[in-house]
Amino acid sequence: MVNETEQFQSRLHRIQRGRAKRRNGMGFVVHPDGVVTAIGRPSSRLRFAFPLKGLVLALMVAATVKAYLIWFLGVDIYTLEIQSLLSGSAFEQVAGLILMPDAVTGWLVERFADIDVFVRGGIAAQAG
Repeated sequence: MVNETEQFQSRLHRIQRGRAKRRNGMGFVVHPDGVVTAIGRPSSRLRFAFPLKGLVLALMVAATVKAYLIWFLGVDIYTLEIQSLLSGSAFEQVAGLILMPDAVTGWLVERFADIDVFVRGGIAAQAG
């Protein structure tokens, strides 16, 4: 019985230690009269984190989709579509500027072409 109590107390102490670490020493005490007061030192650092990972992921997805469109439609048709966007409304002009080909999408278009050659070669080998 004593051994079980010791195990329980050690487990309880370990859990409370982990909680204290996550709170940076902050805690609360409920007094007998029902008043709750904070104990410990509050964190003086405010954290306003910018979602950098999300922004980088969104840019990668946008570049990949743009490269796929260039590869699928072809450079000539894609350029004509961009020119029609640039001669449209203000929103279409902004979209046209964003969708203009750049070095990253050019590199991705080459990778799409390499993948296409690889897949078509595998399909031709299976058929033949």
